[in-house]
Amino acid sequence: MIKSCVVIGSGNVATHLAKALAPHIEVRQIFSRNITHAEELARAISPSCTAIDDAGAIDCDADLYLMLVTDDSISALVREIRGCDRGIWVHTSGSVGLDVFDGMRAHCGVFYPLQTFSKNKEVDMRQVPLFIEGGDAETEHELTALASKISGKVSLLNSEGRRRLHIAAVFACNFVNYLWTVADRQLRMCGTDIHALDPLLKETMEKIATLSPEEAQTGPARRGDMHVIDRHISMLGDNDAELYEMISRQIYNTYHEQN
Repeated sequence: MIKSCVVIGSGNVATHLAKALAPHIEVRQIFSRNITHAEELARAISPSCTAIDDAGAIDCDADLYLMLVTDDSISALVREIRGCDRGIWVHTSGSVGLDVFDGMRAHCGVFYPLQTFSKNKEVDMRQVPLFIEGGDAETEHELTALASKISGKVSLLNSEGRRRLHIAAVFACNFVNYLWTVADRQLRMCGTDIHALDPLLKETMEKIATLSPEEAQTGPARRGDMHVIDRHISMLGDNDAELYEMISRQIYNTYHEQN
């Protein structure tokens, strides 16, 4: 049974997962290169949780080591932190496979929360899907049991499936958020902001609860209204015009070239 953990990282995901786990297991340490951030998170967890910025000071008697760092940092940190082989080592990346631990840790897994996190925005972790992968059956069981304490939506998913899931999340969340940034920039040019679109965005999200995204598509490219598309492109700067034209072409091809 997992009773204690060390959190490696102090960013957005680390903040939310550490706080969610703290009522259920002992969060002993927060390790981060940024000691100020580590201290802030440790204070938010408990008086007994300590902040460290020296990998050599990591407690090697914990049951779980949560690697909540950037994807590019995982492999190097696994190599750097030596001697802590008793516990289960997990990362939370959607795009990094379980094989990043090959030959370096006896017990390993993945603890992937499908959500966008910001430090200062509360998230109901019970509603966050958690996808688990374990290097062996016992590890998978332990991680699933722990995940079920903080989320009501726990599933098993292998590395290939998780990569596909991550691609989908980038399209549906990260890319869409950038498009909202572009929309907000356009709206500010006429004296308003993104909140003018609140009813439109709400209706769009509600529609895909009952329709597939393909069925819910609307707009000038869906209709094949090239005059509107050309007019819009003429009003945009080079980068935004290129983006608008590319997406419009993809939408048009989806609905018109197949007919």
